[in-house]
Amino acid sequence: MLALAFIPGLVLLFTVWKLDTIEKESPILLLKLFGAGAAVMLIDILLRTLGLKLLESAYGGTSILFYTFIDAFIFTALIEEGGRFIVLKLLTWKDREFNYTFDAIVYSVAVSVGFLITENVVYVIKYGSALKPAALVLPVFAQIIISVFMGYSYGLGKIADSKNDTKNKKVYLAEAVLVPIAIHGIYAMCIKAGTAFFYVILAVYMIAVTAISVVIFIKIHKEDASIEWDTTDINEGDGFEINVTDLLHRKESFGKEADNEGKV
Repeated sequence: MLALAFIPGLVLLFTVWKLDTIEKESPILLLKLFGAGAAVMLIDILLRTLGLKLLESAYGGTSILFYTFIDAFIFTALIEEGGRFIVLKLLTWKDREFNYTFDAIVYSVAVSVGFLITENVVYVIKYGSALKPAALVLPVFAQIIISVFMGYSYGLGKIADSKNDTKNKKVYLAEAVLVPIAIHGIYAMCIKAGTAFFYVILAVYMIAVTAISVVIFIKIHKEDASIEWDTTDINEGDGFEINVTDLLHRKESFGKEADNEGKV
């Protein structure tokens, strides 16, 4: 069972990484994203536990639809997708490896897989042999769908940023977090409600979002637009080298001027 907690997610990440045919992302960056996703999952456990306790104390019972809605959209979707988006942006937005739009899909998947595997391990430890294999495998499909939507808008946001298009950058970045929250929230709501009605909705819903995500994935993989970095935006090391070179030129010019004055 423990192997099943790791294998689906790792296969997913490796597959997406292999599909990045133009310029593969470094394993070090992907490992950072994976670890960040795992950290988000651990923080999610704490925040969700505290949030649910507050909700129960405020509204009483746990069977009402309102409770399920808040749990699904706030304590599950908002915390998880919000956390994943934050670490995604912190670790990749200013990294020069982020130079193609498909990179955003790879990064988003890496964070999600780190979260997913950590979540699966926690479930295996908590429930042991009582845990159904489907509970470890099905979330993989949901996560890749959410990762595609997040990565797609995130990549478009980076394109807009490279063109100094502040308005569209804000729109795309907002989409990169709000759309996954909505998708995840509806998915979680249907699962947590646990009725035949919601399961039917879930089936239709998953078919629809899967089809859309496949179209988006094929589109961004096929086009994979290049992201232009501003060459004037140099790091501290580059700036130091330029200053030293400038000083050497100045010293050489000063020496020549002194020689000329001596000859006069």
